[in-house]
Amino acid sequence: MFHRFMFRRAVILGTGLLGGSFALALKKHRLAAQVVGTSRQESSLRLAQEMKVIDEGTLDVNKAIQGADLVVLAGPVKVILGQIQDISKHLRRGCIVTDVGSTKTAIVEAAEKLFPPHVLFVGSHPMAGSEKSGVAHAREDLFKDSVCVMTPTERTNRMARDKVKHLWTLFGAEVTTMEPAAHDEAMAYASHLPHLTAFALMRAIPEDHLKHGAAGLKDSTRIAGSSAQMWADICSSNYRNVLKALDESAKSLSEIRKAVVDRDEAALMQLFNQAKAKRESLEKKSHV
Repeated sequence: MFHRFMFRRAVILGTGLLGGSFALALKKHRLAAQVVGTSRQESSLRLAQEMKVIDEGTLDVNKAIQGADLVVLAGPVKVILGQIQDISKHLRRGCIVTDVGSTKTAIVEAAEKLFPPHVLFVGSHPMAGSEKSGVAHAREDLFKDSVCVMTPTERTNRMARDKVKHLWTLFGAEVTTMEPAAHDEAMAYASHLPHLTAFALMRAIPEDHLKHGAAGLKDSTRIAGSSAQMWADICSSNYRNVLKALDESAKSLSEIRKAVVDRDEAALMQLFNQAKAKRESLEKKSHV
C-alpha cells in the first residue's frame, strides 16, 4: 500500500507552527503514508490530531521514530541538539533526517558527529513563519513563496539531499544552498539582528507611551512577539555572529546619536538616505 508515497512513516519531532505546517504540506501533496507528531504537551497533540495535522501523536520520541524513513527536527535549536543525541542510536537504516533550525553550524556538526553513516542528515532552514507559535497557527501553504536554505556538506548523501530539496520545492519554497558557517553569519545580520532590535525597541519605550504608537510602531516591532525561548536559543548557538551584528548596529546607532547631539542635519540626511537606499534595494530583491 506504500508504493505511491515517497515516505512510509514521516515523523515530526515538535508539532508546532513549522512542524505542523510541514506535516500539513506532506499530507497535501500525499508524500507520506503516515504522519506522526510529537510534542511536550498532550493538549498540543490532541489539537494536532483534531486539525488532522497528524495521523498519530505521542509524547515518546523514541516510540515515534520507530520505523520512520523521514524524521523532521522541528523544535528550537537547543531542543534539536538534544534530540540528535537522543535519537542517534534508534533510527532505522536509510532514514532521512532534516531540521528547521534557524542556526546551522552547531546542528550540522552535531548530526555529522553523532548520527551513524546509515542515517542520512540534511540541514534545512525554511525562512517562513510568523511571530505566532503553536500548531493552532499551522498552514499547509506556510512555505509557499518563501526561501529555504539547505546546508549540505561534502558528507551529505546526494539522494537524501535531492529528496529533501524536492520536498521544499513541492511546498512552494525557493531552495538555496549555503555552507553552515556562511548561513549563520548571514542570518545574524538579516534575521537575528532585526528580531533583537525589535525586542530592544519595545523594552526602551515607556509603558505609558505605548498607547500613542501608530501603525509604524506595530510594523517595526511585530516580530518582538516571537518566542523568547526560541530567540534565546538562537543567540546562544550563534553568539559570535550575533555579537558582531549587534556591535555593527550599535555603531550605526551611535553615528545617528552623534549627528543628533551635533544638530547636524546634513549628516542625518546622509545617514537616513543611505538606509533608505538599502531599504529600496531590499524591496527590489524581494520582487525578483
